[in-house]
Amino acid sequence: MLEEARETRLIRQLLPTSQGNLALEGPALCVSAPTVQIHILKADKAGDWWKFTVNIISVYKQGTSRIRRGDQSLWIRSRDIACKCPKIKPLKKYLLLGNAEDSPDQSGIVADKSSLVIQWRDTWARRLRKFQQREKKGKCKKA
Repeated sequence: MLEEARETRLIRQLLPTSQGNLALEGPALCVSAPTVQIHILKADKAGDWWKFTVNIISVYKQGTSRIRRGDQSLWIRSRDIACKCPKIKPLKKYLLLGNAEDSPDQSGIVADKSSLVIQWRDTWARRLRKFQQREKKGKCKKA
């Protein structure tokens, strides 16, 4: 429940502002979810899952399993793809706040309807690095 409250607060910080721009404010990395910048390369259906081949451009927050830059798998259940939560398109870049769930083949990361996947904006890179440094110094506030 406490984790859900943190994630809800984070989502509010990332939602569009009244001017229609996405704002990235507050301690965005004070969650346990892996936070990465990804580029979607291709998508394949694998049983009850969709396997997206992604290029991980930057890792801002590690999850329980170590995430490395480069090509990896992003797994999303078919039912989550059907409801378009999260909504992703090939050949686009996204900021992904995933979850700590293990992927079906033990490699890659998992996103589901509770994951935050939003189209990447270059203006976020500097701010995310600042949050990353703040967390390393122990200045990230816990709820």
